[in-house]
Amino acid sequence: MADHARIGIVDMGSNAIRFLVAEVSAGAIGVLESHRLAVRLGRDVFHTGQIPEATLADTVDAFRRFRATCDRLGTKHIRAIATAAMRDARNRDLLIDRVRDATGIEIEVISGTQEAYLLKLGVESRVDLSSGRSLLVDVGGGSVEVLLVERGQVVSADSYRLGALRMLEALGDAATSGESFVELLEQHLKGLEHRIADRFEAMHIDRYIAVGGNIDSVADLVGKRSPPRRGDGIETIPIAELRSEVMDLASMSLADRMAKRDLKADRADTIVPAGIVYLRLGELAGIDRVMVPRVGIKEGLLQEVVTGHFASFAAEDHVDVVLSSCRAMGRRFHYESGHAETVLTLARQLFDQTRELHGLGGRARVLLEAAALLHDVGVTVNNDGHHKHSQYLIQSSELVGLSDEERQLVAMLARYHRKSPPMREHDEFMALRRRERTLVERLAALLRLADAMDRQHAGVVRGVSVKVREDSIELVPLLSGDGHTQLTLEARAVEEKGAMFWQLFGRQVRLARA
Repeated sequence: MADHARIGIVDMGSNAIRFLVAEVSAGAIGVLESHRLAVRLGRDVFHTGQIPEATLADTVDAFRRFRATCDRLGTKHIRAIATAAMRDARNRDLLIDRVRDATGIEIEVISGTQEAYLLKLGVESRVDLSSGRSLLVDVGGGSVEVLLVERGQVVSADSYRLGALRMLEALGDAATSGESFVELLEQHLKGLEHRIADRFEAMHIDRYIAVGGNIDSVADLVGKRSPPRRGDGIETIPIAELRSEVMDLASMSLADRMAKRDLKADRADTIVPAGIVYLRLGELAGIDRVMVPRVGIKEGLLQEVVTGHFASFAAEDHVDVVLSSCRAMGRRFHYESGHAETVLTLARQLFDQTRELHGLGGRARVLLEAAALLHDVGVTVNNDGHHKHSQYLIQSSELVGLSDEERQLVAMLARYHRKSPPMREHDEFMALRRRERTLVERLAALLRLADAMDRQHAGVVRGVSVKVREDSIELVPLLSGDGHTQLTLEARAVEEKGAMFWQLFGRQVRLARA
């Protein structure tokens, strides 16, 4: 990214579309224009699964106006993302095509875990997360993102289909019925509470950070009654005051919320269900106050663009987020962490020292690292055929920092770390684009070698030096302990698993004996 640049950001939420133009100069970021348009993509999608023609037209018109703003301000780079409503919309491709044809702007529909990753980036621009344990919650129109961050690293990220607008649509006419609506909401949230309560019970949360337009509006209302408090330089609300304000709003009609609290129509209806979610999660976490940094995923997206993550998947912070999420998944399935970390180390070294053969870049390295950590996670289901169980578990899980497509590739690498290599008879493999098939083959060959060098699952080989020759490669092991191990099992495993490497690169693989 140049020292001086103007960037356009679009966040297509379920309840509104947010547009932002920022200028980056000498490392500083300044917002030039910021707009919020109440285009409710989720209103019909959560009922019918379709975006109606009128909403399609409104969205295209909004993008045309944003394109004109970008052109007027000389904005060269534009990044547009869409979240829950677009994930659910069956006709989303129609909208994507229309916006592209009308404006040249490409909309990227992101997963819940990508949304969570951007949320963390946005919050980090205002709040220091490097110490203690932080709970981050974003209640959007279509989904609720819940992140746990320990000492700056994401340890879990969950996306729940319990956004404020989605709950309104699900509960129907009860949305105007005061306290009975609160009771319905709390019943609706029971499933979320059960899934989260046990996790919170076993840990101490140091800070609770709430993100989203609805919590910002609640903070504004609380601030009118009492001066805003500050914690770490960020506005905070006592949980008791959050409860008082949300219950007051719940007791009013929509008309009264607009008249007495000066709320717009598209905020007056969602503020109560969102407020209840923020309140219940805070209470479950045992927190007495909530921090409101007034940032969101659009600020996270801006940070990602500015720091260049969009061009370099292997940016250090991003890699840490991905691997932290993989380790958290591994712990959930009681993986053998010692073996996983050894294979990770060996896979990295093999990748770096054979780059002249495989020719892959930073994105591929991260996928290999993720697969190295999770290749044996399927053992928790059954040791027999565990490579296939690993594939299924990874495909069915959320991994922060990986797109859905990248997660599928990691799952496929785990599938091919043992037994049969990729074959034409494997439908999932053949369904990949040719480029991705090549990537899977080359990374699987490296993962097999890394796994083979820890055949005993004892960490005997703690590093490897690769000698690349014209017709062979020699793996020179760096041993732990007294260094007298003969590595008989490892040598046999390298010979067996090195067959795929030989087929791809025309070089026989040999493990040098200690």
